Amino acid sequence: MMTRLAIISAILVSMAGIALAQDDAASGPDFWAVAGLKEGSSLNVRSEPSTSAPVSVRISQGTILRNLGCEGTGKSRWCQVASPDGLAISGWVSGAYLVESSPPPAADALVAGTPYNATGTMPCSLARHHDATQCPFGVIRVNATLASIFITLPDGDERLLVFRSGQPVAPPGTTMTFNKVEDMITVIVDGGAETYTIADVVFLGD
Repeated sequence: MMTRLAIISAILVSMAGIALAQDDAASGPDFWAVAGLKEGSSLNVRSEPSTSAPVSVRISQGTILRNLGCEGTGKSRWCQVASPDGLAISGWVSGAYLVESSPPPAADALVAGTPYNATGTMPCSLARHHDATQCPFGVIRVNATLASIFITLPDGDERLLVFRSGQPVAPPGTTMTFNKVEDMITVIVDGGAETYTIADVVFLGD
């Protein structure tokens, strides 16, 4: 499992790359919004401007993206994009599903001296430790629908939980189920090896 420092370092490197790409995007808008998708479908973000390139993430209608430059025309037009903060989405998408957009609302303020929008503790339990306890966490809210929660486990390991549109996203090689009661969501990892109880406000913000 990657350490929190390694993950945050990778995020900051991604953010630095955005600044270098701004000149390439000068001929287009600063921001795009995803539009024109069929109901229930999503837009593939790929590692390269090609339909044969691996898909890194799928995004929904209305997602706001930073424009890093486009190439090609018509249905062959590809645009390099990133999430407004450069924290979660980075890659190439078909330009056929992009329309000019206004900037997203201002991001949450950070907790002083940290890269997080909020910090605190949450109820957690690990099968290998038996007893339930409180785990410290820090959350980075990318936008209204995407957040990354970094959790410090009792044995010092780290767990990253990504929430998209109010639901946790299972990383590769991990099984994940969840249930929601009022404003609390319980996330169960690998059949009960890890359990976390998280308030909506953690990933949604105030």
